Amino acid sequence: MIRTYEDLMSFNKDNLDAASAASKVLAKGLEDMSKEAVAFSSKSMDGAVAASKQLGACKTPADFTNLQTKLVKDNWDAMVAQSKKMVDLSNSVMKSTMEPLQARTKAVIDGFARA
Repeated sequence: MIRTYEDLMSFNKDNLDAASAASKVLAKGLEDMSKEAVAFSSKSMDGAVAASKQLGACKTPADFTNLQTKLVKDNWDAMVAQSKKMVDLSNSVMKSTMEPLQARTKAVIDGFARA
């Protein structure tokens, strides 16, 4: 497989190309995950402001308790849904990041098998 200096240089270049491709995919994926987290935080903050206004407008303790219970449930459901979304996004990013590395590993193994 590696018989000459040029073969060695080509081998190393291909390894670096795979690592570079994986790094680019990972960077883009982390950027997407960060944007998603910031968007969710912003939405949550807006919801908290609206909720505080609603709670302040309650006329009775029962209204306050009922609204607070609903808000807690809604926030819990939103957090669970966002967590699932982030896990799915994370899995997708990691899978995409590994593709160039797996392809390079397969090429190396195939090259050694032929040698």
